[in-house]
Amino acid sequence: MWFITTLLEFLGNPEVAGWNEPMYKVFYVLTPPMVALLGVGTLYLLTHKPWGKYFLLYTIGLSIPLFILGLTAPVQSDYFALGSEIAGKAMPGYVRIFSPLMTIPGGVALIFGAIYSFWLDRSRKYNLLIALGGFFPFFGGMRARLGDPTLFYTFETLGALFLFIGFILSMEYIRKRETKT
Repeated sequence: MWFITTLLEFLGNPEVAGWNEPMYKVFYVLTPPMVALLGVGTLYLLTHKPWGKYFLLYTIGLSIPLFILGLTAPVQSDYFALGSEIAGKAMPGYVRIFSPLMTIPGGVALIFGAIYSFWLDRSRKYNLLIALGGFFPFFGGMRARLGDPTLFYTFETLGALFLFIGFILSMEYIRKRETKT
């Protein structure tokens, strides 16, 4: 999902290809569930299974109407010229309402879950990178939603970089732990 949304976001830049209605709709309906699923994964890793399961059901429950409404909603194509500054502006409010209901709890679960995991075992310093990897896109997305998309791509790139490095270091941590036993 991350690859698809990032690719669509890149292609949506007017200097590359520019947005079109199908591309924008697919981008818009995939982004909030993707963020929520990062939170689902965090909850499954750090809490008793029912919390992850409940948040997964919540995510699915919101994703279904988001997909249906988002893929069939009229889009204000005059916003396409904004490129990355478009955020959700081209979608009607009854579709846009789903985004914060998934991205905020998903982002919070990812960020604070990584911090909590570090707090439990301070040898897992990679969790701080994962927390930063969640924070940067969360912050950039909130700024864009509030009307200031400057540095949006910078925040997204930093987030992807920190998440990737944190993931690689976590795999190394697990590999070292398994070879000791």
